[in-house]
Amino acid sequence: MGRVRRGGLGRLRRGRPRPFKAGAPVVLYVGRYTEVKRLPLLVRAHARARERSGVRFPLVLLGGHPGEWEGAHPLAVAREAGAEDLFLAGWHGHEDLPDALNAADLLVLPSVREQFGQVLVEAMACGLAVIAVNAHGPTTIVEDGETGRLVEPDDEDDMVRALVEAVEDPDRRARMAEAAYAASRERYAWPALAEGVAEVYEAARRAE
Repeated sequence: MGRVRRGGLGRLRRGRPRPFKAGAPVVLYVGRYTEVKRLPLLVRAHARARERSGVRFPLVLLGGHPGEWEGAHPLAVAREAGAEDLFLAGWHGHEDLPDALNAADLLVLPSVREQFGQVLVEAMACGLAVIAVNAHGPTTIVEDGETGRLVEPDDEDDMVRALVEAVEDPDRRARMAEAAYAASRERYAWPALAEGVAEVYEAARRAE
């Protein structure tokens, strides 16, 4: 998992691109539009965080298989909430994910039932701090306050606070991003995985 060069984000949005202040962080979600992912909560939290912080920062939703969604569609939620600066980038293949991650500044996964959370590891490997829910798989990946933030399940206020903190404190976000990258290399790069598998085999051999 090599570190890829960070680049500019193509403004993928329904409608015309809009300018953002230089340095405005790009928040990225990657995944399906299923109910468990809690996208309505994320869209509302982004709108509130944007208003509270006074910083115009975009939220990019990468995913949503054509015709597949459960509950309210994110676009409908955005219209109801009066949200702005929401980009629906559409469904892309996994080969496009590195470019998207390296064009972002923060990955958010609001899912309340994520058994692992591979996209968190992928984001960390690209040098991104992450925000995820304090439940199931993400708790084994994200060190709260070190490599990212863990928010309580279905707690919109907590998500708003986490987004505002990330937007308003770029130095802290950068420190978490560096720690996230280091953690991904230490725990999930091929040498680390191979060593873990070897330890399992050795333990099994000794138990014979």
